Amino acid sequence: MEVIISDNFIQKELAKIMRFSDDRFMKYLFKFYPDLRLYLCQLLLDDPTLEYVDIQNVERATKKYKGKFPINDFVGRISEDCIINIEIQNNGVYEEEYDRFRAYGMFLLTEQYTAGDEYQSVGKVIQIIINTSGGLETLNHYKQHLEVMDMKYRQVIKEDKLTTIIYNTKYLQEERDMAKELSELDQFMYLMHNNELHSYSKPSKKLQQIKEAHAMYLASEAERFGYYKELVDEVYDRQKLSRAKREGREEGRKEGKKEGKKEGEKEGRYNGKKSILQRLLLNKFKVSLDKELAECTEQRIDDILEVYLNNGTLEEIKEMIK
Repeated sequence: MEVIISDNFIQKELAKIMRFSDDRFMKYLFKFYPDLRLYLCQLLLDDPTLEYVDIQNVERATKKYKGKFPINDFVGRISEDCIINIEIQNNGVYEEEYDRFRAYGMFLLTEQYTAGDEYQSVGKVIQIIINTSGGLETLNHYKQHLEVMDMKYRQVIKEDKLTTIIYNTKYLQEERDMAKELSELDQFMYLMHNNELHSYSKPSKKLQQIKEAHAMYLASEAERFGYYKELVDEVYDRQKLSRAKREGREEGRKEGKKEGKKEGEKEGRYNGKKSILQRLLLNKFKVSLDKELAECTEQRIDDILEVYLNNGTLEEIKEMIK
């Protein structure tokens, strides 16, 4: 039986890519913007004296957890004897994820061992989890420090080599007055959770740069639009092709079936591109041009998408729609 992916699914997937809390964007930000990488680590660690953050990981740890290699969003070194691990979690921190993150931290400790080393020679690991969803009832505050435990015997590790901090952004608005100026850290977490800057706070230059970096990320065809263009082409072609086949069979004429298939394919591509363009314009410019776009041909939709990808202005796009 053929599985048809709905338009709602595509819109949800597209919404993920548009969010500041998308882990793909965070990896992009930490890789290509070293000054912002340092700035965010200073915020998250509450340490403005931090001088550097070097990228350590290639995302994958060398040891397995429950038969799988754990994938780390970001691992960096902030000093000779301290490693930082930052994870973005948008689906909630539940028991399985809680154990998995603790396993990540333990792996980063144990991977520092070499033959003959004493435990005291192993550097400290600071693990930061930014959670934009729900999770365990025990993790019901905006910021929490967790005791790290041995994964097998559940013994508390006394050596203080691993520190885990969870920021639960959904509780930020419960524990802060949203009608007042927020700290820079809280402004960043507000941005992660709400996908927009806090209206009562004046954003710092660095926060503005993060917003600009996100715009650059969205404008990257390789990172964003190329993937969804391929997805939309595939999904809508299959959806409309299936509908065209049904219509063709009902007509009972071979020629009519072929024609229905062609029309279905054409309509699918057109609606798919138009739907993505509508969403992109709404997210970037906060305006709806659905009515105007309804009058555009497929070629004009393609032209507008090309202008959008090249950082075109709203005025330029409106001029193309006329």
